[in-house]
Amino acid sequence: MAALQATTKSYSVPTADVPDVGKLKGRKIFYIPIVQQTPAFVATAQATKDALSKAGLSQQVCDGRAQPTAIASCVQQAIAANAGGIIMDAVPYGMAQNALDAAKAKGIPIVIADQNPPPGVKNSNQVSYVPGSGGQPSAIAWWVIAASKGKADLIIAQNADSPTAKKMVTDSLPIYEKYCPDCKVTLKEITSSTPALLASKTSSNVLSHPTANYYYTEFEDSLQPTIQGIQQSGRSSGISVSTAAGTVNGLGLLKSDSAVKAVVAVDLPYMGYGLTDELLRMMTKSGPVDVVQPMRLFTKENVGSIEVTTAAQASGEWFGDGSFKEEFAKLWGIK
Repeated sequence: MAALQATTKSYSVPTADVPDVGKLKGRKIFYIPIVQQTPAFVATAQATKDALSKAGLSQQVCDGRAQPTAIASCVQQAIAANAGGIIMDAVPYGMAQNALDAAKAKGIPIVIADQNPPPGVKNSNQVSYVPGSGGQPSAIAWWVIAASKGKADLIIAQNADSPTAKKMVTDSLPIYEKYCPDCKVTLKEITSSTPALLASKTSSNVLSHPTANYYYTEFEDSLQPTIQGIQQSGRSSGISVSTAAGTVNGLGLLKSDSAVKAVVAVDLPYMGYGLTDELLRMMTKSGPVDVVQPMRLFTKENVGSIEVTTAAQASGEWFGDGSFKEEFAKLWGIK
């Protein structure tokens, strides 16, 4: 718990320079999140835009709307615009395979963020996977065990929109099994493609498990309807809520003494620079590298140590000193 709540001591920044970045000035990069209005993707889009601008590139955001047809349309727009590259965020390749294959055929490099590569697939200058912080549900697992003193009756609302989201939760389950034999864990599936149904789904989940006292909704985009659904169930005072991929929204609720008791946040400014670095390496044929995204668990014990503002979020100060920005810029030949 102490390690999960601590700030980042050192950033994972590549050591090899990216050659000839100056030749890429003026190129446009398409950023395609699975759902544009999700707060984490809004923040990542801004961080990526800032990083790209340092290298002289611009960004176009296109909303995937959690729909294969919309995602394919975004990719087709990138092809038509002769984009320098495409960043897909939380979008499985298979949701728009034909369109992405067409982009590859045009020589447009593609970064797939927040997704694990399929078995046997290796990163290349054509397609590179940047999984992000897959350990977020595991961080919540440790918090649930500690907060409940090993007696939690937990509902996990697992996001069903991608295999990676499912695997993140699956990977956390052995923690409960090994370290909390008296915990009861119930899995329920939700999806971002039907946001209007999330509140009623949450209420149904709670009413069908009247002894539940912890509720983990996997990502912050489902947090508000989750709270609404718990209120509809009449169990507002008896359930501790947690979430991941947190931003100022979730951390604000945590700080305001609401039902939200734990939030895992990932370093979105770092991710914006890491994704940009990955794409620049692919565009210059210098090879992708591994990108390790920092994360931090926030609870009542440490949320008071940060400023819960969009400016603080954008600076990266929730996690450390933000020195990665200058380190990445040096790799790109920017003083």
